[in-house]
Amino acid sequence: MKRLSSALRTSLSLGLTLVTLAGCGMVSPARNLSYSATEVSRARARLEASPTGLVPVILYEKDPRKLGDLVSAGLDVWGTDGTRVKGAMTREALARVEAMRLRIENLPETQNNFDKGYKTVAQMEADLRDLATRFPQLARLEDFGDSWLKRQGKGGHDLWVLKIGKGDLATKPAVIYMGNHHARELVTPEVVLNLAHLLLEKYGQDPEITSYVDNRAIYLVPTVNPDGHLLAEKGADQRKNVNNVTGGKRRIGVDLNRNYGFKWGLPGASDAPEADTFRGTEAFSEPETQAIRDLVASRKFTFLMTYHSFSNLILWPWGHTADEPRDPRLAAIGRKLATFNKYTPQQSKDLYFTSGDTTDWAFGTFGTLSYTTEIGSWGDNFDPPFSRMGKFWDENRPGALYLLKVADEPAAVFGPEVRSIQARDGQLEVQVPTGVQRVEAFTGRLGQPGTGLAVSVEGQMARLSLPPSALSGRQVVQVRAQGQDGRWGAPVAVWNR
Repeated sequence: MKRLSSALRTSLSLGLTLVTLAGCGMVSPARNLSYSATEVSRARARLEASPTGLVPVILYEKDPRKLGDLVSAGLDVWGTDGTRVKGAMTREALARVEAMRLRIENLPETQNNFDKGYKTVAQMEADLRDLATRFPQLARLEDFGDSWLKRQGKGGHDLWVLKIGKGDLATKPAVIYMGNHHARELVTPEVVLNLAHLLLEKYGQDPEITSYVDNRAIYLVPTVNPDGHLLAEKGADQRKNVNNVTGGKRRIGVDLNRNYGFKWGLPGASDAPEADTFRGTEAFSEPETQAIRDLVASRKFTFLMTYHSFSNLILWPWGHTADEPRDPRLAAIGRKLATFNKYTPQQSKDLYFTSGDTTDWAFGTFGTLSYTTEIGSWGDNFDPPFSRMGKFWDENRPGALYLLKVADEPAAVFGPEVRSIQARDGQLEVQVPTGVQRVEAFTGRLGQPGTGLAVSVEGQMARLSLPPSALSGRQVVQVRAQGQDGRWGAPVAVWNR
């Protein structure tokens, strides 16, 4: 989002405080939630004078279908706190608000702020090259496509994926992480880059991370939209790519996260080029989404995670329909991810109905268990101070690693979790929850359930004397537990000594 001036921040903060107090009886809820012709008239007048054809507002509505209809009419949803939506409206969306008699409040015009702590596109590319150079046995950097400007021969950028893993990645369980579909969402490339640094720099030091790099194929795409990010670096409120041929002229571009080919063209995306949710002239019309399509189709991925901002949400398919997905692992893992960062977990359609987005496409086309993480709270907006990145990373690091933990067997989310594990002097001690009937250990790579070294279980403690073969050199030992229902849980790793 754009940055507010100090005076406007104070004014807006006071107004939002009064809205919050309405639930405590200090301000009438009816007054704050009812339709206001004055606010609509004011928004209409501002639209007439707007050079972008958009007016920033707060909308008091949480019905997913109504929000999906408004998005189709050109509402750009910035974020939500579960009751209110912060965003920008076109004339068409405002007309629907008036017809539906929905409550809005005008927000002041604002300006983006690109904190210099965030990496530019050039710095991202340099960082990726540096990692690939420093860790040649673990990482390789590949050009997998072009940005819109490059496709037009007007400069632009290559799209880069950093592939992390030990040895041949072709047959290993694979996970892909992506950031920056939307240019102005500044925190998202940083999360992907932080994950790259963690995996490579902690390899050989942290047993869990070492086991992931040894046994997984990890694909990292920090920015899907480098051309758009360059505009955001200059202070532009840019969501879309920079296609000014079939995209808008005042609000240039195509919304890459409405341009994927599964259920493209349904409600929840706009057919108006000036709208920030413009879906493009056809599915996969943009070189950026074509490149992601081909990359994801190049192999079987267990998980896909795409980072966005803001709203503190974990989302999963479907977004285009009220139907629940038939795969129970999808929601279970989504809720598990939310236990780490304390975000709200929900099916995408519970936020608002959408179509042509990344996660519906990946799950609907390939069966990949796909998630969107919306990073940041109502007050963080799209351009929080870079000093907030430490908090965002701490919140989302455990979930990113959990996907690697269960990439070989996602159903482990239903099994018991090992609580703690220690290895010293050849003895393995494992704390497990009540009701565990079996514990097993593996040296190095995890084997098939029931084929590991049996660990003696007594109540909530399991013990094993490691064999000589497990004590030679420094090795990772992985341990998992089986519940009374026969389900095996996720493994936990420790050094053998």
